[in-house]
Amino acid sequence: MLNDRLAVAKEVASQLLPAETDLENAIVYASRLTIAVVEGRRKARLPITIGQEALGHVAAATAQLVQARGQLGRAHVALRAAKDEIGLRTFAMGDLWDCPPSTSAENVTPIGGANAA
Repeated sequence: MLNDRLAVAKEVASQLLPAETDLENAIVYASRLTIAVVEGRRKARLPITIGQEALGHVAAATAQLVQARGQLGRAHVALRAAKDEIGLRTFAMGDLWDCPPSTSAENVTPIGGANAA
């Protein structure tokens, strides 16, 4: 039974860091897209209203990616707690970096301030 738990924990750990990395890469690419839209408009000497709707959509998508990053960080903390709950306190999850600090949901301010949903 402990071997089954250990195998599951290893599988979850092997998927967690790539998910975190891929999400951060998506944020980087979305940010670069934002820059490309703004700089492209300037280079082409187009009116500032050109591409505004698209830029708004890219910015909204980027904000959602940032929120997802925070959720994934909280999931990382919860998985660390679950590991302890199933009796794998001494099992190293294989993180390359320190786990995010444990925080309660009440202490985390969402993007856009306290009134953001």
